[in-house]
Amino acid sequence: MQQLQSHLRHIGTPTLYRSGTSLYFQGEVPRHAVMILDGTVKAYMISNEGAEVIVHLFGKGAIIPSGRVSEQSPTALFNYDAHSDVRALKFTRQDFYDALEKSHEFETEYRRYLARSQTSLLLRVTGLTQARAAEKICYTLYYLLFRYGIEKRPGIYEINLKLTQGMLAQLIGQTRESTAKNLKALKKTGLVEYASSTYFVNKPKLEAYLGEDSFRELLQ
Repeated sequence: MQQLQSHLRHIGTPTLYRSGTSLYFQGEVPRHAVMILDGTVKAYMISNEGAEVIVHLFGKGAIIPSGRVSEQSPTALFNYDAHSDVRALKFTRQDFYDALEKSHEFETEYRRYLARSQTSLLLRVTGLTQARAAEKICYTLYYLLFRYGIEKRPGIYEINLKLTQGMLAQLIGQTRESTAKNLKALKKTGLVEYASSTYFVNKPKLEAYLGEDSFRELLQ
């Protein structure tokens, strides 16, 4: 969304959220939306047992909270916290919609952004339905690769969301021990490498592991 982002730089307010800072509380009526320029925001809820359940991770280029921005919900559906230092552009929903109405290019970019977001979430849901932890991890990596991956070398994508093994375990609904064990096994296959909470995924090997030929053109 290069053109839309450039416009938001003119009408929005540059904002820095330090790691651990809350952007929105669940049930809050946000007065502003934000586009993330750098850093990671986690959306989560608190279970009845008092545990934090991560729903989604947002990185560079994401516009949140999406339900409020798209007028599907009057409030923030989840808690949104800065997982790392986050640079963002803050703007009102009205200013955002005025921009879409005035420019066909902005509207087209936003539609593509929403379509890409929906596709990535379908991959995430597919991962959650898998019976085995390894498949849950692989589909989750594909979802993150598709949404936020940057191709560093042919077929090798970097996912730099400061994703700890504990967070990945929460995303797939598994224990940290099980997640670590399966990640180690996947690493031996050359499918994934990870260091300092940054993951490097071999897309061809990931697709071969999942056996999904239909995925091969997703990032083209």
